Amino acid sequence: MGRRLRTVTFALPLVLIMAACGGGGGSTELPAGPAAASAPSAASSTVEASRDDPALAAYLRFWDAVVAANRAADPSLAALRTAAADPELSRVRETVSRNKVQELSLRGAVGHAPQPAKVTGTTATIEDCYDISAWNPVRLDTGQPVEATDESGTGRYRARYTLRRTGSRWLVVNHVELGGC
Repeated sequence: MGRRLRTVTFALPLVLIMAACGGGGGSTELPAGPAAASAPSAASSTVEASRDDPALAAYLRFWDAVVAANRAADPSLAALRTAAADPELSRVRETVSRNKVQELSLRGAVGHAPQPAKVTGTTATIEDCYDISAWNPVRLDTGQPVEATDESGTGRYRARYTLRRTGSRWLVVNHVELGGC
């Protein structure tokens, strides 16, 4: 008995973490934690495609910022402001804040299989089948994995992201969940 089980539920699209129980306060510096399992692939073709597609490159930078903010448990990470605008920026910050309060961080990698951006004027949409199966919750204080339940059971989700061009850069402003891949 005496052992408390922490259950984490994954919800679309940015892994909204909800823990059944919390822990104590502590330093904001994160322990290294275990290495991520093999990272999802599709990265090399995605990197090449993003070179010729500024909106897609901005979308991938957005995910880099989301991963970094979750890993650091830092909802005010500067990279978020340069990759997203409201309402998406607020959603990501709220998720990272909620995880931090619950003393959780996400570690690992997110894989992508995006379609080329569809651009109309200053708006772009990108559909992606992203894979969070190697992006796992850990305790902030120890870096140890937390038992997790993925509601859809696959770790692979399809979503449509909307980006807006402001000056010379693209920012993710919204998303629509489209289900599993």
